[in-house]
Amino acid sequence: MIRIPVILLPFLLVSLLQLAKGQKEYHSVEEIEREWKEYTSFQRDELLSFCDFLFQEEYYERTILACFRYTFLYPEDEIVPLVYYKIARSYEEMENIGLAEEYFQQVQSMVLPNSSEYRAAGYRLTFLSLQKGDYLAVHQAMLADSLDPYFIVFDGYAYFMELKWAKAKEDFQLCQQRFKTLKYDRLLKRLIRGCEEATDLPVKNRQFAGMLSVIPGGGRAYLSDWIPATGTFVASLGLGLRLMDGNWRFFTVAGFIAVYGGSIWGSISDVDFANKQTIVRYAKWLDRRFGPENFLDFPSRQTFTLLEASSVT
Repeated sequence: MIRIPVILLPFLLVSLLQLAKGQKEYHSVEEIEREWKEYTSFQRDELLSFCDFLFQEEYYERTILACFRYTFLYPEDEIVPLVYYKIARSYEEMENIGLAEEYFQQVQSMVLPNSSEYRAAGYRLTFLSLQKGDYLAVHQAMLADSLDPYFIVFDGYAYFMELKWAKAKEDFQLCQQRFKTLKYDRLLKRLIRGCEEATDLPVKNRQFAGMLSVIPGGGRAYLSDWIPATGTFVASLGLGLRLMDGNWRFFTVAGFIAVYGGSIWGSISDVDFANKQTIVRYAKWLDRRFGPENFLDFPSRQTFTLLEASSVT
């Protein structure tokens, strides 16, 4: 039998008293369950806060992992659709359009069609269609809900990128009547002015292109095709010098005629293409400055952090 030295007994007694004092006495099962719920609720809020932090700091891969962990731990939580929305947004920021669309569609499958989550996912899906150049899908989204100003403005952008200025302008003007914010009004006015300016852009002239083509490469330079213009000038100059030296061989003459004549014909025939490219460049420039991403700050629970949204459910 192990004997405890008498000198240690006071210290042992004090330790036992402190241990007994530190333990909490539960009087009922309900009290234990309440304590456990408070603990798990704290863990839940911590995980939501962590998901928000990762997304705000642009750690999108880790955001996705944390959000999936949440859906595994709390599959019945009513905020799960918003968590999947955060997953979709993370994939969107990573430019993984396919998976972003998949999870936005999953959000829509989990909520009612008239809910803010459903509409927010629909706006994002339409925006992604714009980014992909799937303008038919954008037009179809607007036809499915022709009263929603967000779908109308995306429809206007689709027409804008298709160079259909009149239809784009009509959509933007309609949105002016629906949106009531100063920010949107300024954007729409600039887009409407852009539609009007696009029809008045300076264009190249066929006759002028033909006249400048008399100078080797001049027509191509007029169309801003600098590489073909330089190549034509150098080739024509080289062949011309050989002809001036008395080298009248068939291939030399034929080569000079092909290069010089082809440059003239190409300059005249490419005028329409050059004019279209000028308009396309203008449309892309305007889209970069006043693009559809400016209309993605729609009011909904998706604008909250996950933790904030969970507190208002």
